[in-house]
Amino acid sequence: MFPSMLAAAFFEDAHTIFILGLILLVLFVWYFFTEIERRKRNVGSALLLGVTTVCLASVFPLKERLKGGIDIVGGSAFTLRVQQREDESGKKEAVTKREVDQAIKVIEQRLNSGGTSEPLIAAQGDDKILVQMPGVSPEEAKKIRETLERVAHLELRQVHPNTMQLAAAIQAGTELSPPGYKVFTEKHHDADGNAITTPILLSRRVALSGTDVSRANPSTQQMGAVDIELNGKGAEKMIALTEHMQINVDRIAIVLDNEVISAPVVQHVPLSKNFVISGVDRPGEAQELANALMNPLENGLKVEEERSVSPLLGAAIVKQGVWSGVLGLTLTFLFVLAYYRVAGIVAILGLILNTIMLFGVMAICGFTFSLPGIAGMVLTIGVAVDANVLINERLREELDHGKSLKTAISAAYDKAFSAILDANVTSLITAIILFWLASSTVKGFAVTLTIGLLCSMFSAILATRVLFRWGVDLGVLKKLSFLNLIKSKHFDFLGKRVACVSVSIVLTLVSIGAFFWKQERAFGIDFTGGTRIQFLTGADAISNLDAEKVLADASLNLHKTAYVQDEQNPTSGHLLTVRCDSRDTDVVIAKLREHYPVLSEKVTKDGKETYKIDASHEEVSALVGSGFLKTSGLALGLGLLGIFIYVAIRFEFSFAVGAFVAILHDCIVSAGAVVLLGRELSLIHVGAILTIAGYSINDTIIIFDRIRENMRSVNFTGHSLEEIMNEAINSTLSRTILTSTATLVSVLSLAILGGASLRDFSLVILVGIIIGTYSSIFVASPFVLWWGRHRANKLRDDGIGTNDVTEAKPAAN
Repeated sequence: MFPSMLAAAFFEDAHTIFILGLILLVLFVWYFFTEIERRKRNVGSALLLGVTTVCLASVFPLKERLKGGIDIVGGSAFTLRVQQREDESGKKEAVTKREVDQAIKVIEQRLNSGGTSEPLIAAQGDDKILVQMPGVSPEEAKKIRETLERVAHLELRQVHPNTMQLAAAIQAGTELSPPGYKVFTEKHHDADGNAITTPILLSRRVALSGTDVSRANPSTQQMGAVDIELNGKGAEKMIALTEHMQINVDRIAIVLDNEVISAPVVQHVPLSKNFVISGVDRPGEAQELANALMNPLENGLKVEEERSVSPLLGAAIVKQGVWSGVLGLTLTFLFVLAYYRVAGIVAILGLILNTIMLFGVMAICGFTFSLPGIAGMVLTIGVAVDANVLINERLREELDHGKSLKTAISAAYDKAFSAILDANVTSLITAIILFWLASSTVKGFAVTLTIGLLCSMFSAILATRVLFRWGVDLGVLKKLSFLNLIKSKHFDFLGKRVACVSVSIVLTLVSIGAFFWKQERAFGIDFTGGTRIQFLTGADAISNLDAEKVLADASLNLHKTAYVQDEQNPTSGHLLTVRCDSRDTDVVIAKLREHYPVLSEKVTKDGKETYKIDASHEEVSALVGSGFLKTSGLALGLGLLGIFIYVAIRFEFSFAVGAFVAILHDCIVSAGAVVLLGRELSLIHVGAILTIAGYSINDTIIIFDRIRENMRSVNFTGHSLEEIMNEAINSTLSRTILTSTATLVSVLSLAILGGASLRDFSLVILVGIIIGTYSSIFVASPFVLWWGRHRANKLRDDGIGTNDVTEAKPAAN
């Protein structure tokens, strides 16, 4: 109850939020500018307490504050393209921002006319709109799609008195249309209830349009009808249209979206402001039509991407995410505690705070938790360990130099700061670019990764330092001891550079060749377009080959053979995935249900009979797929460029070249590994590859930072560039191995317990961590050496090492 009251006090009043944020900001600035140790400790404690309190309060009550996306709670998402209108000459006009805004307003009114649903509607690019409806069933999703695509362009036209004799002949081409008239199609039902269409001859002049309607409601007097009330101008037009008509002879056609839905005979004249649209027979159609008529679209909408996730699959994903997260946290905590002991407890407290802050910021900002978001959260746990490992390894070094514990802690944080800052900023560059350019599928990952990185910096640099200070000042911490399984050696890493770079060239060529070998099969529907259907069958397995034979039926009109895959997860059982090129999802699903009894089993829910196993599906048009591919390539290119510029500014051009080559190598090899292992490259893989770019540069920056430090140290005066770089790699080797191991432990939990998408993500990350660790030593450093020698005999001459000369001895990082 108390957390709920705190949350209400904090977040329902804008003034409170502003004042609280301002106080925390002042404390944050004060902490970094004060030089008095005791004051720094006290200000940091107040800031730490304030941030923790706010973040904890923000997540209560959990169900209201922490919102799940459609892949967590089930539901549907649509990507709509606003269609271009034609001018009087037939030329298509560009879609304007006003037309997109009008479409968004109409969509919101149609989907939430009762104020009970909470659709998420947002513009994407110049002419696309994203609509998410959490919690809706697949059956409801079909109705929503029809509602979204209905333009509701209403017209009233006069029917030609001889339409029965002329319409069919004009349509067949044996008669010419009378001046001022043209043939339309009228839909109605025969005596047996079958839908049929007949031609009808209508006036080309629109007597009334949807702009003349002031009110539309389902009729209370007549089933399958909608009562229409016209505005003042509409009433005048209706009187002018009907005042000279003959009762029970002349007819008025009601045209909706260029289709005649009824053409009743005039019962009395003149008609005024009220009339009835009949022939609306499908259950619920009268209400849908009334909503559409009250909110007509100026431009048509086309569904170019649709995702529908069943609540059953969403619940399974939550279970997978929770278990993988718990496993990842537990293994990481045990690893840190076993290796760093008391200092490990401080690191664990920092990681717990990092997690609290991540959830709190997500709740405060109203971000939803998605499947890619869970992946980003688990990954940030592993990445957050990096800063703690770096600090603790620096602390070990300072203690080995004979410094007191208090002095060693201050020196460790001061020396680790630049490396932590540079490593996290380069990772943030990729995360921000990914959020800017990515589709909604990957945005959740970019959001949690960005928040996680910022929280990681706060908890590692400020929170753990404050905890250490209190421990020393209170006399709780008097001595620290660590495991030291990876001792500093003197390996000649750069002496192996030719052989290692040769291996990297071969790996790169093989990875590129994999795409030429697999061609279109190397890419998932995110990039090629198509349909993906999924059934969570639990303990029941379905044969891949048998299902492909079932879908080879010619009646399905599949242009290519369907690809079927059945995967088993320890926590949720079997997941059957079907990929095909058909946009008629219902037909494919019906075929599978017809053939497999486990899929056709029904149960009763809320008094309605429904399938026990719901079908989740995703449809992507080829146009959207190609757009995703271009955008992903652009995101990757801009990410590499951003990192290159940042490293060149913070270090030197030679270092930027080495970092660029290493990251490009890691991205290509990781993408190639996806294809070589029989997977299809998808948008989640793009997020993973950009994460690898951030992780790889993180590792590389640590080595570069030590190279820069060694160059500024008088202890390395007279040493060759190769010797300086070798010493830097050796002294950071323990940090590199420990961080890679901790991150591997976190990501391994995704691979073991995660679902198909999480497993695909973790597979790329696992490969990327190994390749990234390798490239930071055997690719980035050799290219820095070669480029530095090419530009000058010594990289020291390029400006690094001429200032801030220290007398620190080289030691383990």
